[in-house]
Amino acid sequence: MASWPDLKEVRTFLRLQPDATEDGVIDTARLGAIDYMIQRLGNDSTTGLPNYPSDTTSLPDAVHQAAVQASARLYRRRDSLDGTVGFGDLGVVRIGGRDFDVERLLDTYAPLVFG
Repeated sequence: MASWPDLKEVRTFLRLQPDATEDGVIDTARLGAIDYMIQRLGNDSTTGLPNYPSDTTSLPDAVHQAAVQASARLYRRRDSLDGTVGFGDLGVVRIGGRDFDVERLLDTYAPLVFG
């Protein structure tokens, strides 16, 4: 079991060195990813409180990893504001809205339900 990732973990995952300006952007992405995960993982049906609040220490390892990866993806997404990435002479590629690895890690704990 784990807690939500901290700034240092996400920065390490991104292979970046500490930088005051970039750390602020990384942390914003990290907090956004955590907020999404808290909502996605839902609330306890008896108390109405989040299953994994922001101060949890009982976060499953798979969800922790999903939060790290989602944080890194959001940080890198700022380089493609319109959802595309250019590859010089090869053209432009569209980036999907969902990260399938993150979703796969979350599916055990919070399956997506359509209905």
